[in-house]
Amino acid sequence: MGTLELVRLERPTTSELAELAVYDQEAFGVTGLRSYDLGVVARAGGLYVGLVDGTVAASCQLMRMMDEPGMFWVLGFYVRPDFQRQGLGSELLCAVGAEVLRRDGSGLMLTASPDSTVALNLYLGFGFKIVEEVADFYGPGEDRFVLRWDAGATSTERDCHVA
Repeated sequence: MGTLELVRLERPTTSELAELAVYDQEAFGVTGLRSYDLGVVARAGGLYVGLVDGTVAASCQLMRMMDEPGMFWVLGFYVRPDFQRQGLGSELLCAVGAEVLRRDGSGLMLTASPDSTVALNLYLGFGFKIVEEVADFYGPGEDRFVLRWDAGATSTERDCHVA
């Protein structure tokens, strides 16, 4: 397996958006972003793919928060099934953290299912803190933890070689 390369898609094609929508729904089911949602994110926020040997292995979508402009909200973060359990989640998180710092950001916020121990272990290990639990975030029975990572509050920059 090659190394992960983070690429921002600023003006993705219709076919790229359609492909990413399939992957997003593969990761998140009915709550996955659709191609037109991803198109808006590409223009108003940041639509990133993690490539391994030229193949989309992972993706992350970011939007800057209006009430706290230094923070970026993670709309979606996933590693495709064929690429899981190879350390790519950590690599993607490190690359996204570095990107946030390059864009004068101060951190990230995201949600995770309380039942998703793999995701929670990844985020908590990176330095995220649970700041809230929201019942029915995505509808009845779809509770979520809200997590926050403040850049500089952890040793993540050193661990990830973030400049």
